[in-house]
Amino acid sequence: MKPIHVVALLACVLASAMRAADAADPPVERVFGDWTLRCEQADADAAPECIMDQNLVLRAGGQPVLQFAIGLAPDDAIPTVLLKLPLGIYLPPGVSFRIDDGKPATFPVERCDPDGCQAVMKLRDATIAQLRAGSRLEIGFHDGARAPLSMPLSLDGFGAAIDALRASADGGGE
Repeated sequence: MKPIHVVALLACVLASAMRAADAADPPVERVFGDWTLRCEQADADAAPECIMDQNLVLRAGGQPVLQFAIGLAPDDAIPTVLLKLPLGIYLPPGVSFRIDDGKPATFPVERCDPDGCQAVMKLRDATIAQLRAGSRLEIGFHDGARAPLSMPLSLDGFGAAIDALRASADGGGE
């Protein structure tokens, strides 16, 4: 499968798991520290589709600034991040991902649509181990004026949430 098809397929799976409307049952949510696991089952015969996520919103007005969601890619079950960022960001530098005081990794913004900009990355086992052991994840990007921005996410509960996400795919979840 071509990388663009994997991205599109994963985005559809994550979007459908995040969407409660039209579901046969309301999504089941479980909280693990600062992470939320959401599972939704379209019908009784379908396996639940789950994501774990953390969102940052503006204090004034509650507008979303960043959504960091992890789902299991449908083709290989590798944990894959779908990062949603606001419109109007400066795209060429891409997005940086840094755990605690470690070295940042940079990846490109895949696309922007009316709902915001999206970046996708697969998580290697070594990165998952660092996320489990860490306390803070910083997502960096540049605003429209090319000024760098850094958004912190808490890693409290990450290990339990990723374990529950994987268990849901094995039939041990909801």
